[in-house]
Amino acid sequence: MSPFGGRKKDKEGRGGIFDHAALKLLALIFAVALWYLVVGEKSSEVGLMAQLALKGMPKEMIVTKTPRLDVEVRVAGPGGFLDSLSPSDVEVALDLGGAKPGVNTYRLEASNVNAPKGIRVLTIRPSSVDITLERLAKKVLAVKVKTRGVPAKGYKVKGVSVEPASVEVFGKKRVMGRFKVVSTETLDISGAKADIVESIHLDLSKKGLAGAEPDSVTVRVDIEKKAP
Repeated sequence: MSPFGGRKKDKEGRGGIFDHAALKLLALIFAVALWYLVVGEKSSEVGLMAQLALKGMPKEMIVTKTPRLDVEVRVAGPGGFLDSLSPSDVEVALDLGGAKPGVNTYRLEASNVNAPKGIRVLTIRPSSVDITLERLAKKVLAVKVKTRGVPAKGYKVKGVSVEPASVEVFGKKRVMGRFKVVSTETLDISGAKADIVESIHLDLSKKGLAGAEPDSVTVRVDIEKKAP
C-alpha cells in the first residue's frame, strides 16, 4: 500500500464537503433572490372601477331602484402584478339573500370584494348603497306567437297554435296591469314548405317583467300548399 494513500483519501473527502457546502450556499442565494422578487417587490396602489354584482336575489322580489353598478375600489399589491390588473379582475359582490321589500342599505367592505390573491383592498367608494326591492306581482297572460317571413312560393300558413296557451308572468306590480299578452321570441318561417314545431322562449325583455312559469312554449305552425 502506498504511504500516501491515506492522505489522498483525506483530500478527496475534504473536497466533497466543500462541494456540498458550495451547493447549499448557492441554494440559499437563490432562495433569497426569489424571496426578494416575490415579497420584496415594492408595493404599489391603484384605483379602478369595479362592477357591483347583486347576488342571492329572493325569487319573490324584484329590484325597482338600482344603484350605480360601478364602484371605485383602491387596492394595493406588488407593482408588477398591479400593472396587469384590470377592472374585470375585481368584483364587488352584494348578497341580497336577507333583503326585505323597501329600501335596503348595505355597507361595502373589503369582504365584499372578490380580487386575485395577493391584492389588498384599501378603500371602497361609495361606502354604502341603497337597494330598493318590491314583491313580485303575478298575472296569467295569453301567449302570442311572433313570426317573421312567409312560406315558400306556392305555400301558405294554415294555422298557428301554442302550448301552453297561457302562462303565469311575474313583474313589477305597477306595470303588470298594462300587459294583456306575452309574446314569444320571433320564429322565422321564411321559405317553409312543411309544418314547423319548435320550442321557443318567451320575450321577457319588456320593462317591468321579471320572469314567467314556464318561460318557454311549444309553437306549431301548419303549412299547406295553396289551391291551384
